[in-house]
Amino acid sequence: MIPLLSNYVFSENCKIDSIRKGELRDLLVATIKGKNLEMILDVISSLNVFNEGEEVRVILSREKPEFTEKDFCAHGYVVTEKKKGDNFVSIISFFGPLLRIVSADGFLQRVGLKSMDHVYFCVRKNE
Repeated sequence: MIPLLSNYVFSENCKIDSIRKGELRDLLVATIKGKNLEMILDVISSLNVFNEGEEVRVILSREKPEFTEKDFCAHGYVVTEKKKGDNFVSIISFFGPLLRIVSADGFLQRVGLKSMDHVYFCVRKNE
């Protein structure tokens, strides 16, 4: 984890591992892989800016980070974190679409977040 500003709770270079069609019409599911976690993000197809294999910087922040029209940025609330098998699954809701963070440790506790915290989630293109 490489903090860029003090308000970032998480910032890491990651890779867009896959983009697949979701269960609902016009919904895509992007899988983003980091060092010790996997993020599964619901993306409305008309808002998709991702390409498979693309290197990106993922930022989870308490305050709105800088981003461009080439990037994906959303805000919402931490919902919960549950143990599932050998992993923890943290869920953040962006007023409908969800972000699921799968990690071996408790991601929310590691980054200092709790249920109902308001957060920004940005996926910035690496230039």
